[in-house]
Amino acid sequence: MDKPTVASVGNLNLDVYFRVQALPESDSAVEAYEAYIGGGGSAANFAVQASKLGIHSRFIGATGTDMISDALLEDLKDAGVDITWVKRISAERSGLVVVLIGPDEGRRMIEYRGANLGLAPVDINTNSLSNVNHLHLATSRLNIIEAGVKLARELGITTSIDGGAGLALRGLDVLAPIVRWADVWFMNSLEASRLAGVTDPISAGFKILEKVNVNELVVTMGSRGAASFTSEGVKVVEAFRVTPIDTTGAGDVFAASYVFAKLIGLDRDDRLIFSNAAAAIKVTRRGARSGPSITEVLEFLRKMGYSELADRISTIYHEGGA
Repeated sequence: MDKPTVASVGNLNLDVYFRVQALPESDSAVEAYEAYIGGGGSAANFAVQASKLGIHSRFIGATGTDMISDALLEDLKDAGVDITWVKRISAERSGLVVVLIGPDEGRRMIEYRGANLGLAPVDINTNSLSNVNHLHLATSRLNIIEAGVKLARELGITTSIDGGAGLALRGLDVLAPIVRWADVWFMNSLEASRLAGVTDPISAGFKILEKVNVNELVVTMGSRGAASFTSEGVKVVEAFRVTPIDTTGAGDVFAASYVFAKLIGLDRDDRLIFSNAAAAIKVTRRGARSGPSITEVLEFLRKMGYSELADRISTIYHEGGA
């Protein structure tokens, strides 16, 4: 197997983090005890993590012409991500997200889309998808998702969708005709509950799969682990026990790791274990793009008692060219 190529479509942002003891009330201020910045945007995070796992990675998006945009693109390039198909929007600013991390490690975010809104369906075309094996659509914009899954299907490219909270607000009746063409649909337990109208994420997953005939639905459940739903039933794998520091970007690390595991031929159980391991490492680190390399994931798996799986992945990785 040649080294696969994944393309990720969606946002590129600068993330600004403030760790606080309490969230400010109206007309008041709180003092942050820690602050840091880093590249963000779900699709860009996915692309960086895919590159860390040793496969060809491409980002398709739009950014501005300001100095922040220049720095964000250079950061992607340094991470090994192909930025050939990033559109520069003249006189526009880059996307910006302010992340407030409270004492419970929960996050509140303020998002400015900026030049990200310049991405259009026509930017997903036969040129930008040349030599791509898998297309990941990390966006809530239905016109982008529809264009991506339609063209990918025509080209024989597998697809995944991770639209976040914005997509969950659309409702299953609206999403069903579009999402059903995807190979994998990622969401977290809150999004699943919102879409299905039930609290339990497992029950929610089954209700969603009944309504939307997607090939595979993957629901991440935080400390409860993750679940994969297909017509063959549900697979649930518990999360690894770690002490979280920053969960920002953990879902993107999970999704990129899951797609990687799927591309190298792992079954659902092993895909969930591998992706849980990658996400567990990430949440112990600050920043959305602090996910692990393939070597770090394999070392973690061996430490946690999964040496056979780690050895098998290592064999596929080195002999298969991944």
